Amino acid sequence: MSRRTGPKDLFVLAADLDMKNALDALLPRYESLGIRNVVFRVARHPNRDGGCRTGAVEYLRPYIGEYAHALVVFDHEGCGDTRGRRAIQRDIEGQLKRNGWGERAKVIIIDPELEAWVWSDSPAVTRVLGWEADYHTLQGWLQSRGLWRRGRSKPSDPKRAMMATMQHKRVPKSSRNFSDLAGAVDFDGCKDPAFNELKRTLHAWFPREATP
Repeated sequence: MSRRTGPKDLFVLAADLDMKNALDALLPRYESLGIRNVVFRVARHPNRDGGCRTGAVEYLRPYIGEYAHALVVFDHEGCGDTRGRRAIQRDIEGQLKRNGWGERAKVIIIDPELEAWVWSDSPAVTRVLGWEADYHTLQGWLQSRGLWRRGRSKPSDPKRAMMATMQHKRVPKSSRNFSDLAGAVDFDGCKDPAFNELKRTLHAWFPREATP
């Protein structure tokens, strides 16, 4: 949680520990995100992606008057709804709006899953994944194994590509992998639509404070 004193700005409901750790590391980087410093709390839903999809309204109800804004972040893969992420997003945001959040809540659905945020042309990616060479060399290695189609900005199965790289380099999987990435990666290199939607939402809610 941010140490900034004053009114609480943001409550984030995340699907699992990986996502919680990533957001806990991401949100304090307010200067890199282009926003002001925010007071936030990140909690994870006990029922993971499906719980966020079906239970966000109930989970967030106690915080309507305590926080100015709320985010719900989960993976499309595993959420239990085969519709497109936009349709699911509209449904949950509508429920939150009617429940008292109004326009103060936003749903971010990562398609297919959190590992999609890993793949950006940043030295932090290769370092955390244990790849000694540069990002483009890693991309070529994954292409040679059929894990990254040429002409695509990221692997079609981001989790499989991440696991293959870490197994090849004997890097153990840990929730720290995501916090390390979120704490160091260059945001400008991430082309994932959900991540960029998150950034736009934060910009709208918490604009950078003007300097005197």
